[in-house]
Amino acid sequence: MKTKITILGSGTSTGVPLLGCSCAVCTSDNPKNKRLRTSFFLQTKKGNHILIDATPDLRTQLLRANIKNVDQTIITHDHADHVHGIDDLRPFCFGPPPRSLPVYTHKECHKALIERFPYIFEKDYFNENRPVLGGGIPRLHINEVNSDGEDVDINGDNFQFHLLPHGHHKSMGIIHGRIGIFIDCSTIPTPVVKKLNGLSLDLLIIDCVNNGKHKTHLTTETAFELIKRISPKKALLIHMGHRLEHNQLEELCRDEFKDSSIDVSVTYDTMHIEV
Repeated sequence: MKTKITILGSGTSTGVPLLGCSCAVCTSDNPKNKRLRTSFFLQTKKGNHILIDATPDLRTQLLRANIKNVDQTIITHDHADHVHGIDDLRPFCFGPPPRSLPVYTHKECHKALIERFPYIFEKDYFNENRPVLGGGIPRLHINEVNSDGEDVDINGDNFQFHLLPHGHHKSMGIIHGRIGIFIDCSTIPTPVVKKLNGLSLDLLIIDCVNNGKHKTHLTTETAFELIKRISPKKALLIHMGHRLEHNQLEELCRDEFKDSSIDVSVTYDTMHIEV
């Protein structure tokens, strides 16, 4: 039994194509250059169906991937491109029987979700004088997780989480067995890199927004450097913007790692991986 990962979206916060842009990538007819916002769906060895991040594209992503059930959701951080589809979890709460879905995130994001979505997470938002009307609300409950790398149990599955620098905020890197998912970060702290290297990862999915420099994200240069230091068996780039063309980025990966045992390639929407 293997862990199955579906790339629901592989793009940066704007998605690709970028609205109003006529560059070569945005007008490309290569479907791998069509990128919805970054999120993942995990089917674990223990049978859990876990969504990682709820993008504004979530409904489209889940329909496209023919996903019928979500058991748990992990939210890496509170930026719009990772949480503004959270209301689309509502149908998974309908039942029968009606159920409440657990959401796992870190302390800073927990607070932000309550502020951003009080109608979902604020305990006393609805009452007998202000009942829920219309189509209802998502029945979600937040589990604030340890983000210092300690073991976290999610319905029998073991995860570890680490906070990562992401502009003025923190994102949450994810470790599950020998799989690492590290998106939306400007670097990975050295102690975490050493830990990942010691785990001999089978798969590292890592942020890579463009070429050159970026204040809040990894780029080809910084992602490649971290991949070499972590040394997984396989690495996949994700969260690409419209300055990165899929085939050209694949070629860049081959050239950069031609003398390495690490298999490095590029994610695309609807990609399936088994680890």
